[in-house]
Amino acid sequence: MSNRKTIVVGYSAAALASLQKLREPGSVILVDEPDVVRKRKIDAEVQKYSVVDKLIPFEYQREEAADAFFAEVRHLDVVSVVPIQEYATPFAARLAERFGVPGASYGASLIMRNKNRLRAVTKAFGIKNPASETVSNLAELEAFAASHPGSLIIKPANRQGSVGTVIVHDPSTLASAWQASQTRDEGVMVPDRGFPEITLAEQFIKGSEYSVEALVVAGKIIFSNVTQKDLFDGVHPVESGHTVPAALKPAETDLLVGNTQKVLDATGFQTGIIHCEWMFDGQDAYLIECAGRFAGDGIIDLIERAYRFDIVKCYHAIMRGESLTDLPVRAEKTAKVRFVGGRNGKISDIQLNETALTRPGIAYYSVTAKVGDTTVEPSMSWHRLGSVTVEADTSELANKLISDAIAGIQISYSTP
Repeated sequence: MSNRKTIVVGYSAAALASLQKLREPGSVILVDEPDVVRKRKIDAEVQKYSVVDKLIPFEYQREEAADAFFAEVRHLDVVSVVPIQEYATPFAARLAERFGVPGASYGASLIMRNKNRLRAVTKAFGIKNPASETVSNLAELEAFAASHPGSLIIKPANRQGSVGTVIVHDPSTLASAWQASQTRDEGVMVPDRGFPEITLAEQFIKGSEYSVEALVVAGKIIFSNVTQKDLFDGVHPVESGHTVPAALKPAETDLLVGNTQKVLDATGFQTGIIHCEWMFDGQDAYLIECAGRFAGDGIIDLIERAYRFDIVKCYHAIMRGESLTDLPVRAEKTAKVRFVGGRNGKISDIQLNETALTRPGIAYYSVTAKVGDTTVEPSMSWHRLGSVTVEADTSELANKLISDAIAGIQISYSTP
């Protein structure tokens, strides 16, 4: 059993499976909220991984948690501290500082964790942002809408997975949109004590959405990728798919990556992996948000398939202070994921066309829903019902593969 420990903050089966391959038995200490451990039965789940030395239930999302936790475990020989989830980033960054190992920096993590603070800081550094204000009630939202004609977005400043995010195109729907935005139930993923409610009203920027994923060492990008994003129709901007790499001109890719470096400079982010989202209107890129952790929605898997390298292994290496060489500059393939959306109703039948779903190039598919489930139109990432992942030599072939595969998943609903 290893004496040198990696502290992992936030449970993820995929993260532990990767560490199981990368690190020796007993080298990982997992930290998660007691309520989340209980609700997700994490204590039983970690028994599958010999890499885990122990699971420590701890209320890490409290403001003073990292220093209190350090007081309890400061005797350990810690080689790295890694956040797996959005809510883990400030705790992990502060704990890394206390142990003297690479990390984002506590200051940068606090800025990135709060979208309102991120807007203020990056705007001061000359980065384009949509107009944005905090609002605490419908009257304040209506005042923002009156002073910013056109479509707008209501979103929480401190949540993840599109939770509580609503697009408003018609001013007459502001009241119902406000009510919908206050529904922020993440179930087993969060502690029972809840979150401070901070809501933003923002100008809606028309354009195409992209994200930049990057490995960062000492404040500088050493590897970058641009992902193209697609959204489900409707007022909730839930992602319906991703393409790696994005089909952009070189100058457009350079613009998005260059702006992401400006965000790192503005926030003081030091070492780690970042996922920075942008709206590009054809001329300018507007910052949506930027997180100091792994991208979700299978984007990391797409990067590894497209670029043919182990980005997770590289991430854990830089978090241990190791140097990297020969990182890829451009993708060798196109990789795509598309998600299965549901609608309001009860599922009566699910039919899978195995021929369409098992063709060469289709890397993975899943359907998490089952007959009898009651589903809703996606208003957050957790509402999606499955996915298909493909990889191909060209973007055209990848598009054909994934369209045919998605058509091979037929979900029927009973009459309401």
